[in-house]
Amino acid sequence: MSTLGPLTPCTGSLQEEWSAARNAQIVEKLAQFDTIYVEYPPHTALHGVFDFLVKSSAASIGQPQRGVRVIAPSGSGKTTAALRIKALIEAKLSEGVSLKPIVYVALERQATSRRLFSSILAALGDGFHARGAEDLLRERAYALLRRFRTLLLIIDEVQHLSSRGAGGDVTDCLKRLLDDGVVSVVFMGVEEALPMFTRNLQLSGRLLPPADIRQLDAAIEGDRSSLAQFIVDLDKAIVARGLVAELGGWGEPWIVGCLHQVCDGVVGRIVRLMRVALEIALRRGASRIEAYDLMLATDRWAVPQNFVR
Repeated sequence: MSTLGPLTPCTGSLQEEWSAARNAQIVEKLAQFDTIYVEYPPHTALHGVFDFLVKSSAASIGQPQRGVRVIAPSGSGKTTAALRIKALIEAKLSEGVSLKPIVYVALERQATSRRLFSSILAALGDGFHARGAEDLLRERAYALLRRFRTLLLIIDEVQHLSSRGAGGDVTDCLKRLLDDGVVSVVFMGVEEALPMFTRNLQLSGRLLPPADIRQLDAAIEGDRSSLAQFIVDLDKAIVARGLVAELGGWGEPWIVGCLHQVCDGVVGRIVRLMRVALEIALRRGASRIEAYDLMLATDRWAVPQNFVR
């Protein structure tokens, strides 16, 4: 699809409407946008790793378990992908196989090993998750994980774990979690989490090969193609949901190049940028998200947020 330059929109008005009626329409469409999930090769590979760990855990209950680390830049969509994969795997498990087959836990800043087990208990529905010493919380967490026949524990934001806990290096606590044979574990975080794994080779030795998600490099042809395909698929998904009437034509090389620079090779940032651009297009009454809307979204969101200068 041929598009004009970003300063000249082809559809809609240059004026953005902020009426109560338009706000209501936009809120509804943005809520639909937030449900869009676009298949992305690194996330597809991650699905395979999660599925393998679930099956491995089910086949070796009571034996030392394996884990995997997933290090990815902020905004890469790792959390969204993990929750999506969790839902897909759980939907395929036979009814009654387990009560909570996969448990997801997101850690808060400066989390200790005690707070780790408190967070696990909270995710399992324990109303007294904040009470008790670390050893007691650990035993209660183990008991509930076994009772709910949990096969996979996803610990997100592991970079928030303090380097030391009451019993020493917190990585020893993570290693013991696997050695005690309770559950397989996915350790997810940003680059700041890497030292946690490199300083404890005993923990790393219990993990599968890393399933890290890296930033796409504009100098690599395969990465450029992956990003372009993701952009085109997102454009199609937006139209398929009826959020706008026409494709935006974002597959043009110059648009892909600009988006790669704005997002710095992190696809999750593209999704967030598109959300802002969609709102602008809807306020203008446009029939598609145009380069004009992407330009304004960059100026209003990406630049102030320091994603791009």
